Amino acid sequence: MAKMGSPAGQRCTVCRWSALMGVMLAAAAALHAQLAGDANCDGVVNDADLIAVHAAVFEGSTCTPADVNRDGVISAADLPAEAALVVLAQAPTPSATATDTLLPDTPTSTAPMETATPDETPSPTPGPDDTVTPGQGATATESPTPILTPSTPTLTPFTPSPTPTTTATPTPTATLGTCPSLGAAVLVTFNDQTGDPSMHAFVSGRRSAPSCLNSTALDETYSVDVTTGSATLGHLAPGTWVHTLRVEPTGQQQHQTSLLLTKAGNNSVDFTAAASVLTVLTASDSGPGSLRDALSAASTATAPVRIQFDDGAFPAGVPTTITLTAVLPSISGSGLTLDGIDADGTAGNRIIDADAQPFAGLVLTGAANSVIGMRVRNTGSKNRDVISISGANAHANVIDRCIVEQSGTADGIGIDAGAGSDFLAHANVVQDSEITGASDKGIKVTTSSYARVERNWVHDNANGGIQATLSGHVFARDNLVERNAGATAENGLSANGPAPATPNEPSELITDANLSRFNAGDGISVRSVSLGVITNDALLANAVDGLRVFDENGSASAAVQGVAVACNLGDGAAVSGMSQADFGGGQFESAGNNAFTQNNLPGGFVNLRNATGAAVYAENAQWEHCGRETQCAISAIDAYDVSDHGLNTAVAPAQAHRTQRPPVITAVRPTKGAAGDLIRIVGSGFNVIDGYAAGSACADVADHNSCSPLHGNCVRIKNIAARIEAVTPTMLIVRLPFTCVEPTALTVQTQGGGSSAAFSVCTNPSE
Repeated sequence: MAKMGSPAGQRCTVCRWSALMGVMLAAAAALHAQLAGDANCDGVVNDADLIAVHAAVFEGSTCTPADVNRDGVISAADLPAEAALVVLAQAPTPSATATDTLLPDTPTSTAPMETATPDETPSPTPGPDDTVTPGQGATATESPTPILTPSTPTLTPFTPSPTPTTTATPTPTATLGTCPSLGAAVLVTFNDQTGDPSMHAFVSGRRSAPSCLNSTALDETYSVDVTTGSATLGHLAPGTWVHTLRVEPTGQQQHQTSLLLTKAGNNSVDFTAAASVLTVLTASDSGPGSLRDALSAASTATAPVRIQFDDGAFPAGVPTTITLTAVLPSISGSGLTLDGIDADGTAGNRIIDADAQPFAGLVLTGAANSVIGMRVRNTGSKNRDVISISGANAHANVIDRCIVEQSGTADGIGIDAGAGSDFLAHANVVQDSEITGASDKGIKVTTSSYARVERNWVHDNANGGIQATLSGHVFARDNLVERNAGATAENGLSANGPAPATPNEPSELITDANLSRFNAGDGISVRSVSLGVITNDALLANAVDGLRVFDENGSASAAVQGVAVACNLGDGAAVSGMSQADFGGGQFESAGNNAFTQNNLPGGFVNLRNATGAAVYAENAQWEHCGRETQCAISAIDAYDVSDHGLNTAVAPAQAHRTQRPPVITAVRPTKGAAGDLIRIVGSGFNVIDGYAAGSACADVADHNSCSPLHGNCVRIKNIAARIEAVTPTMLIVRLPFTCVEPTALTVQTQGGGSSAAFSVCTNPSE
């Protein structure tokens, strides 16, 4: 076969990368053998265990998987450890016969090069630069052998989709029914950590938002002494309640909210009395009673320590700002909780404002600390993040229900310098928070740090949403990542290569059920020496590709399962150079279940681009040009959906989107919520192709998934149609049409399929 040329410098790059992969493979193989994670119970530890771990953890399994992290339970924490080991240990060493040149008969994606600004550090000196030094790409030395016979195009391509819009999604208006006469009950539990024998604790509650009309004189308030450890209250009106703890003599006063249901298992509220309680009495930046004073005192106080805000100085429902004149003392100890939830149960009204100064709004360098319900904002120059979690001692910290906004030069949340050492007990966690307005990334994890990023809204940041870079590690689940705008790395989620100091440690991105849409770059990018386990994500209407796996200074690897790429303005998914991606049936044993539709084919792009010159497998997927029969037209998929027309891309067997079989629901999360909340319906058999209609640009997904007439997918909850935001073959993201009151039935009906069995929702999470 004819050689395409391989300059000496490029051959050296291949040699270096081959040697690097050898080191990585040896280390991963040893660790994988030690863990012995036979997750699918077939008697062999191999790449097939990757998918089994995910199925067992998130979808249930008849087999008992391995306790990979050895914490005594089989849980979601086992997935990242197993997934990373499997992808790393099974990734083949890149071959010098691969090419990073796009095939001549296909257009080139116009995605911008990913470079990034320096990371924030809490010290006065600038942090490391996360730009990965470009290497010389390898070119092919010979033409690849085809794995499929290319077919002759015979169909007319669909018309182009318009540029996507970003119209806000309206929240449904709920019509309240009558409360069940049984009412709701709540178990209040109390954990005394004061060490004070004279301690007394009281909890009171009030219904702050009804979910039903109280026409049977159910109680709307309660008060109880919980000094003995617990109490059960009954005959309560269902709805959102604010629960308030008062502890004597420490002065602790704490507010929590919860949605109380009837006939749905245990409603529970848990409180802990801290050993040390410090109260912020003034919005002044310094002096007695200030936040600065409380943080200084916390460093020597007996743990657990609680910093709370006085309800008089910081009234409920009133945004009250502490404007900083200098950086606050870092949270350097352990067991501290900074709680900004106000007396109405609302987050974001207790505000730390850095006043555009060159320092972080809040710095955490210790372990097992929590920041709850705060709004932190407005950092300035010198590359300072709004919230910084930094250093080897910074692990198991939690950012919960916070609003993080407006960085002048850096990230919203920066996690760096070895903060966290695994995805398990030592990971730093960002959950249920809003991160917006950063001049760089919303959340960036660098330099061997680990973070779990769950159920956040990461939006309108100037240079990308969530990123693992410089040997950073991210496990991202159930996030809404949208409208992150353009600079050099404006992707929704991304993995961006190793740090120069740790070239053998890839950046790592493990995802599950994220919605990444309307971003200025890719929905997900896996670049350079990075690993991706990309699962159940919806990557919609991004300005470049839905998913891109590509070389920069070494190749990337990704296993992709249950993902939908639709309406993107470039390719749906693209893999190029010496990088590898398994979309189903390939080297990482992905089960497929992906969907490729309505990407910018008229603009010269494709639903799946294979620009590697080697085999790429994408079996068991739904395709735009499958046709409407129960068996897909493979020749049409080859002709219109893949860049090489089937030369090196395997798509058979393909999955008909009109299956003539009803969908199956295996889980719903969360199990309850208020009107307009997003829930995820996990299962199989969902109709992606009809769910993203031609010409819609994914801006009106709900209009193309209707119950009457039936089109795409129809979700009914209590026989009320629910608005659908995204569809993958394994997941639907919908908005609750009402606030939950009691258990009710959810069904999914698909066009060309049927109706699922009823699944119970509006229940409390099982213990």
